[in-house]
Amino acid sequence: MPLTDAQIERYSRQIIVPRIGGRAQERLLNAKMLIAGEAQQVEQSLAYLVGAGVGSIRLAMPQADRSAFDRLKKSMRELNPDVTTQLDEASEEPIDVALLIIGSDAARDLADRRCTVTNLRACVVARLDQPAKIAVLTSPSSCPRCADASLLAPVGARVADADFVAMLATAEAFKLLAGYHENPLSVIIDFDGHQTRSRAVTSPCTCPNNPR
Repeated sequence: MPLTDAQIERYSRQIIVPRIGGRAQERLLNAKMLIAGEAQQVEQSLAYLVGAGVGSIRLAMPQADRSAFDRLKKSMRELNPDVTTQLDEASEEPIDVALLIIGSDAARDLADRRCTVTNLRACVVARLDQPAKIAVLTSPSSCPRCADASLLAPVGARVADADFVAMLATAEAFKLLAGYHENPLSVIIDFDGHQTRSRAVTSPCTCPNNPR
């Protein structure tokens, strides 16, 4: 659906970014995504993606964090009425991109349950413990479980720059949703202090019932 005049004005600073434009903004407004993690850790990423105009966002949070949802939903609605935010429930509705922010074992368990669903088209994982890493996994590449076992390993102490890592992963999810790269590759980015190392993911997913 074409952008309205109000939407062109709302997203004007984003639309003028090279490789975004009106067409990518339309993709964002029609996108469906999932964000999984602790409420405190996902809030900044959620606000970024709501502000960017990602049309439908489902939140998967540990049970202990569910009480924060009403507050998040209200504040996100005030931030951008174009976006619908809802709790994640079992659904066959396709998910364009899942952003899995893993900073605790509770968040790891959520990610493990959500990463192999058959209706998931792409996935971005942020590990916030040491060594921090980001995985950008596009269909038909591996799911996190098959790409690198450490992505879903027990969680240790968070790194000092955990928020920075989470926002880098959020930016990667945004680029996938917007179609920033024509043929995005699956990669894992490892952090060693201020140094990073990227490695390609080429192994196929072997999880049953997960045809990626």
